[in-house]
Order: sequence, then C-alpha cells, then structure tokens
Amino acid sequence: MKIEIAKISPDGSPFVGDEPAEILDLEGDKFAHADGPVSYELDVRKLGSELIVKGRLSAPVKLLCGRCGDFFSTTLEVSSFLHAYEISVGQEELDLAPDIREDVLLELPAFPKCSWQGEGVCPFSGVDVSELKLPEVTTTDDRWTALDGLKPGPEKKKTEKKAGKA
Repeated sequence: MKIEIAKISPDGSPFVGDEPAEILDLEGDKFAHADGPVSYELDVRKLGSELIVKGRLSAPVKLLCGRCGDFFSTTLEVSSFLHAYEISVGQEELDLAPDIREDVLLELPAFPKCSWQGEGVCPFSGVDVSELKLPEVTTTDDRWTALDGLKPGPEKKKTEKKAGKA
C-alpha cells in the first residue's frame, strides 16, 4: 500500500480499503495460507517531517490446527497499528506494505487450534482426536528400589561392660 504524501490533508486523511492477499507473502507456507484480502482502516497525519499512521488491519487466513491436523479459517486482527515514518524533502510516496505484513503476521498464534473443544471425531477435519492422544503412562518412583535390595551391613556391637568382667 503506497500513500502519496502530497495528498495528505493538514488535519489527517483516512485510508480505507483492501490490499491483495499476496502482501502477506504466505505462498508456499506449510502452516498458514492467506484466505482473502487484507483490509485496512488507517488515519494518516503529517507532523513536521514525520507521518503518523494509526488504525486497524484484518486478514482472513487458514491455519493448520495443531490438534487435528486440518486447516481452519480465522481472521487475524490488528487493532493497534501505529507507526511513525520519517519523510525526507522531495519524497513523494510511502510504502506501508512491509509494516502491514509484519503487524498481521505477528498476530499468528504460536499453537493454532480450531474452535472445536470436544472429544472424539473433529467435525471440521473428521480426525478422531482420541486416537492422537498418547496413552497415559503411570510411573512409579523407583529411585529407591536399588537401595531396597541391599543387605544390611555388619552392625557394630556396643560393648557392654558386664558386671564382674574386666
């Protein structure tokens, strides 16, 4: 998304629209796919030699569920897009695409999960989630078992002085 600096009014200018999904550069990613255009609602203000850009972004994506292994649809929301750009004399436009991409991708969850929270067969993927769980292993505390097998050593007998013996 490029902004023409000369067209920004002194009171700020709103920019509302969509950028193509390719701006996210997710082609070929194994875990996330863009599912539509990136929408933006931005307010751009010129303050001295800086442009202040703030607003909201949203991008529909498909993510690989970490639980069932199938893709599900969700929307990544950036409610606090805020950047300041230094503008130089003679600069005609400013490209926001790299910062839009970065802010949207920072919203990707580390461990995405589809919205299904139940047991059994996932209605989105058809995968039986109970088959994916590892069986519970009961462990016993065997740190002391090696000591249990040890025979007691020779005990030191207390020498008792019996009366009359020297």
